[in-house]
Amino acid sequence: MMRAIWYLCIVAAGVIAAVWLANNPGHMRLQWQGYVVETSVALLIAAFALVAVIAAVLYRIWVALRGVPAYIGRARKEGRRRRGYVALTRGMVAVAAGDAAEARAQGERADGLLGDPSLTMLLSAQAAQLNGDDRAAEKFFQAMLERPEMEFLGLRGLLSQAAHREDPIDALVWARRAYQLQPKSEWLAATLFDLLTGQSLWAEAETVLASAIRNKLFAPVVARRRRAVLGHLLSLQAEASGDNSRALKKAKKAFEAAPDFVPGAVHYGHLLVAANKRRKARTVIEQSWLLQPHGDLAAAYWPAVPAQDALDRMKAAQKLTQANTDHFESRLLLAGQALEAGLWGDARRNLQHLTEASEHSSEPLTVTVCTLMAQLEEQESGDLAAARQWLFRVGGAAADLKWVCRDCGNTARPWTPHCGKCQTFDSFDWSRPLNIPVIPLTSQASQTPVTLEAVIDETASPELAAPDLAALPPGTGSQDIDEKSPGA
Repeated sequence: MMRAIWYLCIVAAGVIAAVWLANNPGHMRLQWQGYVVETSVALLIAAFALVAVIAAVLYRIWVALRGVPAYIGRARKEGRRRRGYVALTRGMVAVAAGDAAEARAQGERADGLLGDPSLTMLLSAQAAQLNGDDRAAEKFFQAMLERPEMEFLGLRGLLSQAAHREDPIDALVWARRAYQLQPKSEWLAATLFDLLTGQSLWAEAETVLASAIRNKLFAPVVARRRRAVLGHLLSLQAEASGDNSRALKKAKKAFEAAPDFVPGAVHYGHLLVAANKRRKARTVIEQSWLLQPHGDLAAAYWPAVPAQDALDRMKAAQKLTQANTDHFESRLLLAGQALEAGLWGDARRNLQHLTEASEHSSEPLTVTVCTLMAQLEEQESGDLAAARQWLFRVGGAAADLKWVCRDCGNTARPWTPHCGKCQTFDSFDWSRPLNIPVIPLTSQASQTPVTLEAVIDETASPELAAPDLAALPPGTGSQDIDEKSPGA
């Protein structure tokens, strides 16, 4: 709108000027070298305007002709640049497709067309990697380190090369240097953390973790768990070096980060007992038991009470489990301690609760439950037949809870920071390992279950003979029966 108004103003001014000149034509006489020119002022002004327009047109033509060589040069350079980027794109596609020869050819073509190594260096390095030429790839990545804009890409490439040849020491060197350039990179923080924990550099790993938490690179749940694990490991390290004060401080921080982390709570409880802080130790273990019941917590609870004999331990177990009595581990602990104390009624009540729960599939019947039932039948009434029946059920029972690696399924006892099989850090969960279900023995003729006595009479195999229950110590756990029971 404003442009239209401005244009109308200019036209109006021109019309006004033309009307004024028409009304006031004037007269002009020019005499020079014997020539006399007589004309009006308006015509003279028009002549000057025409000459100015012709001069401007000629000047523009001259400027255009003068710039033709430069334009041709720019056009050729732009064409080469476009072809170079096309070659670069095709090279990247070849890398994605795994075509090493095409990637290398397009990389060389792009390098020749663009004349900028910083653009083609990464493509050349990736082509060398695809071709299996690690030395050439490393050469390109090393060259990138000399260019500030390419340094991070070079470090990432060298880190990848070190990981490919399974060299954690070199990988850690490159990861540290890259982390200084990009501390807010999520994948780099995770990679550096894994490398540090893989080499048991707990203190530096804790520093990296703190930085990652400030930059919100890890999920809150993951961050809390890793803080707890590292605090626990640093506490163990400090205790081993004789610095009990630092050990207690780190154990406290670990417990505050994740009270359900059983190894940390157990160690913290031991340190508190050693420092003569038994009440605090009991509070810590009770809080952890409420979140994650575990047999190791009970073992750490006895010195904190303290519990001197079986009856003391039974009373302590009742106090420990009072907030979640119906939990599987609580019932199992109460049953085991009742058996040890000779409280047959308490033992049977808790074990029956577990066996009834298994019938409703809320909790499977486990090896330890079968073993404790066998002990109860023999010790309470001397019913060896019933005890034998329970022992034979061990073969088809579910495995007891153990520390199971969530990545490879490996089991460990006790908990360790690394899986001994896949070497993953903090991969153990307290869960039930997978086992092969046992098909019940049935008669092919009647499809009815075969009785245990018939199986024993027909096979008379020494492998099916029941173990001597009297030889099993009170409180025999899952680790013991796994080694003693048939089919386990």
